[in-house]
Amino acid sequence: MELRQVRYFLKAAELQNFTEAAKSLFIAQSTLSQQINQLENDLGVLLFDRVGKRLYLTEAGQEFIPLAKQTIQDADLAKQRLLDLQGIRAGSLRVGITYSLSFGLAKILQRFIEEYPNVKLEIVYNTASELLGLLQNRDLDFVLSFRTIDTGDSIEVTDLFTVPLCAVVHFRHPFAFRPSVTLNDLQTCSLALPSIGLSARASLDKLMIEHNVMLEPRLEMNDANMLLQLVEKSLFVTVLSQATVLDRHDLKAIPISEQTESMMASVLMIKGAYQKESAKAFVVLYREELKMSLLGN
Repeated sequence: MELRQVRYFLKAAELQNFTEAAKSLFIAQSTLSQQINQLENDLGVLLFDRVGKRLYLTEAGQEFIPLAKQTIQDADLAKQRLLDLQGIRAGSLRVGITYSLSFGLAKILQRFIEEYPNVKLEIVYNTASELLGLLQNRDLDFVLSFRTIDTGDSIEVTDLFTVPLCAVVHFRHPFAFRPSVTLNDLQTCSLALPSIGLSARASLDKLMIEHNVMLEPRLEMNDANMLLQLVEKSLFVTVLSQATVLDRHDLKAIPISEQTESMMASVLMIKGAYQKESAKAFVVLYREELKMSLLGN
């Protein structure tokens, strides 16, 4: 069994079509079929049922998927560790970032790419719960998220910095020059709120429960960037972390007076897993740049 055969199997299992898998892998279909057949011969089981042009995983194929993923992950990690030991700045880095912490990244990415030009970087945006699932499946090296969900015992959480939850308004909004607003103030506004499942919404819902206040949004959206674009063009008010208004000069982030605990930005990693040097460097850059931007905001 060869690693390339395992990679071919996983791509074929994902796409359920040899032709599409071969195109995705930039190899001939005959090569892919031959390598899959060899893998099946080595394992002594059929991994796919071939029905016309469609592929269907057999029971053995289904069972082999998590083992195949773990094999590839272990091999990639071993290679990365050897590169780190040799001081070679190469390899790959897969970073998950929640929507509320994805702003102001341009400068961080530019610095990282300059310092690690040979590291292939992949950034994945999603909700905290979705990113946690990808991390647990070893599809990400680490996640940058607010501490709003139960991560379980398998995840190591390192706190980075705190960010207040704020009402975000256009600079011409009547609230723009207030030092703070209350939840009762927000009841009088046209609200466009982040959807349930986003970190800022989880913090807001907790605040509403604690103070027995119900906010009725006119609009809910799972895209913080789109919410900010809406607020920039209207008198809608949204509620997000202060970090989301970085570099948004037409917007103001107004603290919510009932809030006693700020949102904690954290890095999530698999407990006990090897931490790539590039991952450590990215987290250091991220923390430095975001803290400086927040202090200057």
